[in-house]
Amino acid sequence: MAIDTPLIKAPQYTAATANPNGQLGKDAFMKLLVAELKQQDPMDPMKAREMVGQLADLSTVEKLTGIDDKLTTLQNITAASSGISNAGLIGRRVEADTKNLTLGPNGGASGGIYNLADSASTVTVKIRDGNGRTVKTLDLGSQKLGPQALKWDGTNDSGGRAPNGMYNFEITAKAASGHPVVATTKVSGLVTSVTYENGTPEVVVGTSHVPLGDVTTISQ
Repeated sequence: MAIDTPLIKAPQYTAATANPNGQLGKDAFMKLLVAELKQQDPMDPMKAREMVGQLADLSTVEKLTGIDDKLTTLQNITAASSGISNAGLIGRRVEADTKNLTLGPNGGASGGIYNLADSASTVTVKIRDGNGRTVKTLDLGSQKLGPQALKWDGTNDSGGRAPNGMYNFEITAKAASGHPVVATTKVSGLVTSVTYENGTPEVVVGTSHVPLGDVTTISQ
């Protein structure tokens, strides 16, 4: 004899039921699983392997949610710890080699500081990739003595966009007499502040903003 069972209407789930990112949360998943079980014919229950599969999916959702929460907490702690640690550099003497350039997907390259021992009538910069190939030659004209910030728009000698990645540069400077002018990429001095205005931590030494990754020596 057939047994009539009342039809239980399953709840409707929309984007609002899911998480703000459009993914089904563990609570909504559990409700959906319970609704599915209620809809089954008691004379033809869900197979055991299907039930195990559903419960395994639920367990996976719950674990992934917990991992995501823990990673977010860890990132916040790491960022706070890094900021406090970087602030401790203020008043310390640092040395840095600033010949490295980082080219991202947008805009020009970040980093790159050089220092001229005397005024120069001609300054030429060769930018090279990780394999030592010259991708761009810059003619900067005349430059005054002292530290200078290198500006590169990210284009190569052909006028196209250079690939994202790490580059370095070499300076050649000459005085009006034709004699070479010493140009270095070494920067040293006291750190007066730490800034994050370019998206990554930089120490301010004199008038130069030095990426923290270029610092080679820290002393009292």
